[in-house]
Amino acid sequence: METRYRVWIVRFEQWQPDDWHDVPPGAIAVEPAERGTMTGRRARQYVEAFNRAAHDGRRRIWAVALPVTIRYLGDPRPGETLAATGAGTYGA
Repeated sequence: METRYRVWIVRFEQWQPDDWHDVPPGAIAVEPAERGTMTGRRARQYVEAFNRAAHDGRRRIWAVALPVTIRYLGDPRPGETLAATGAGTYGA
């Protein structure tokens, strides 16, 4: 299964990056950059473009790609009864 990434915009205080993929120490999450997840290639492209623009503009925001696992809460696991998942309780 391919690793998926979520790109987050973070803010930081005193820090100077050496490269576009650096992560600021003490970074504070502001918001997801996009809805959903991205491939590793797309996340790298997004982070590089965003961070080059942010660095050129002397802004204290930065993009960071984080690997994520998608979980479907409420999905049954193999061998689990549907009653254990709350199946059939729509709107209850």
